[in-house]
Amino acid sequence: MEAREAFAAEEWKTAEKLLNSYLRQDPDSEEDFVRLAQVYRHFGDTGEEMRCWYRASTLNPLKPEYWDEYTRCAMRARDFAHLYTTLARKNGLNAELTPKDRMMYLISAVRTNHVRDAEQFYARMLKEEEEKTGKKEEAGEIFRQDDLGRFAEFLVTGHKLSSGEQASFLEQGMASDDPVVRLESTLLHLIGLEFSGGDPDSIFEQEETILKQAIELNRYAVTPILANVYFVQLKFDSVIELAEPYLEDIDSIALAILYAESCVYNSQPEKLKPLAARYRDLGRKYHSLASYFDALYDFSQGLEKNDDLARHMQEVSGAIQTDLANLINLQIALNSDNMEKVCGSLETILKNPPFYNIQERAATAVRHYLWNKVQNDPACADDPRALKIAQLLSGEEKTDPFLMRITVADLHRKNMLTRQILQENLDAFPLDPYLLEVAAEFELFNGSPEQCLEYVERFYELNDEGRSNTFDLLHMLALELTGRIDQAAKEYTALVENNEMDRRLLYRYLRFCIDHQRKDELSKMADRLDASDVPDLKALAPFFRAEALLLQEKKEEALALLETAETDIPDFALRAANLLSSNDLLDQALSRYLALVGKHPDKRLVFANIAEVYLAKGMKAEALSYAKQAWEADQNDQVGQFVYAKMLAANGQYQEAEKLLKIPNRKVELPDMVRDLWAECMHRAIEKNIADQKYLQAEEQCKHLLVILPDDEFGKGSLEKVREFLRPKKDTVQTQPGGDESVPGNAD
Repeated sequence: MEAREAFAAEEWKTAEKLLNSYLRQDPDSEEDFVRLAQVYRHFGDTGEEMRCWYRASTLNPLKPEYWDEYTRCAMRARDFAHLYTTLARKNGLNAELTPKDRMMYLISAVRTNHVRDAEQFYARMLKEEEEKTGKKEEAGEIFRQDDLGRFAEFLVTGHKLSSGEQASFLEQGMASDDPVVRLESTLLHLIGLEFSGGDPDSIFEQEETILKQAIELNRYAVTPILANVYFVQLKFDSVIELAEPYLEDIDSIALAILYAESCVYNSQPEKLKPLAARYRDLGRKYHSLASYFDALYDFSQGLEKNDDLARHMQEVSGAIQTDLANLINLQIALNSDNMEKVCGSLETILKNPPFYNIQERAATAVRHYLWNKVQNDPACADDPRALKIAQLLSGEEKTDPFLMRITVADLHRKNMLTRQILQENLDAFPLDPYLLEVAAEFELFNGSPEQCLEYVERFYELNDEGRSNTFDLLHMLALELTGRIDQAAKEYTALVENNEMDRRLLYRYLRFCIDHQRKDELSKMADRLDASDVPDLKALAPFFRAEALLLQEKKEEALALLETAETDIPDFALRAANLLSSNDLLDQALSRYLALVGKHPDKRLVFANIAEVYLAKGMKAEALSYAKQAWEADQNDQVGQFVYAKMLAANGQYQEAEKLLKIPNRKVELPDMVRDLWAECMHRAIEKNIADQKYLQAEEQCKHLLVILPDDEFGKGSLEKVREFLRPKKDTVQTQPGGDESVPGNAD
């Protein structure tokens, strides 16, 4: 009664609130839905009015005026989806659609992209008219009875008209007395204007003028469209001025978002809090919207309220996907150091057309974030997500050396770097030290040491900060490969001294001296280490001295030194173990190898060497166990694979060894050791298959063996023997293993 009294007194706000409250308790009150529809008509809220008339029409289908009001509102509200669904359901139930319903069905079908359905329905209407009148030429008269029918036909068949004919039709539609035809023709005209290729400022002025006139025709539908035009033109003050009086009467989610974001862009965040409170009071339907407005306020105030910002955006839960919402989500991801979300948010922002300064702000923030991560932890540059971010930020314009580094490093790591890519980047950034380093390394390992030297020397010409270990090592390796050994030795010695006897550099220096038989340098370094006060450096002296003695062919003295020399530095310990093993000091070598388990970074190598020592000691089972561990450490490594196959063969498991080696059944070049091991395995496997009367398998193995080794006498003899067994003999029946009898030569 209070609701009805407020309605009778034209207290519209009170009536709206009370009627909604009452109808939630009694959703079947037909007359009160009619009253509420009239309240919304007073506000101009055509969408809510439409929903009230629809409910009234379902409560009382015997009142066609309810249906007429519903369809009128649906068309004016441009809620084509609801109208199409309703009419399609009605049509599917074989309910008779009025001529006006049919026109609206066609319009709503096209407007909701159900074009094929519209074309089929249109064709059916023509056929029905033809059958009714018996005159094909008069079948389209139903569409020419009023402006709505002509517009419906135009939407279905207009694509067959020329652009001039389309423009002429829309011009007539914009002057129609039918408000729906006039508005829809106006909006289609505006779309054509957008794609006309004319001056943007002139187009905007025309759009603004046309839409301002159309607002008088349909405030509900046109106001959000004009607001969006203003928003795209960055006229945020115009959006605010247009939206505020509208939102006092009508709850439009789309317009409310445009208004709220305009308040942020226009530096009026004080309007956001009341807006959020208002929409939160409207119920759960609007809670995510209210949370977004709270988040906009937090964002506009800086990062002090980051916890609130993250909480509010979590409540939005992806329901809003505007440019500003994406930027806020990006900021939250940056603050929480979530690279996955940073990458996703940035990609979303950059995929959208540029708007305001959103893309620029996003790119700047993410680049700063990535820079700090890589500076604090260089390993982050190897993260695939960092590469993705770098690719997004650089785009087509390769103008940022930092981003270029990450991209080039990824190609270098994947062995996909080419000389052309390097040169393109060097042309753009000729002074970049990272590029020069990669280029020098690339040329060194691709057979161009002279070019490597050029890049290193260019770096030192450009660099005023002194030497670099990386470039020094590249320079020495290049000198070594070009045969300038004395110069390389001099630089090695200086590098070791300048780096306070760095242990890794010392080992590289040791290998260099061994490879080039630098006996004097080895002895001098042994003396220097012997005189050191640092215990672990002093402990390395015997290793250098032993190598010098070996080069002087004083093997016994060298091995005696190595038997007692001890160090925890894995590279030196492994070298000593290898020397002891190769000189049959197996127990001493084994104890060193076992001590290296868990210390040396390459477990595969340590396990493989232990296996070899155990085999030399005749302990085949132990050898097999460690060989298997070497293979399992990296099943793609050919050394581990070979050692494991070798130990399988040593333990009589020839078939398993042959399978592990995976030699293809075609002519290939094999290393001598692999070829010899595989041939031995094949010989023994063939012998066993012949002994087990598995002649077909033996024949295939013989063929495979002779493909790889055509002159193998064992293979030739075995193949003849197998084929003799397989050749059919008169009155002979061969019993196969398992007791089955079959004719020889037939495949089992």
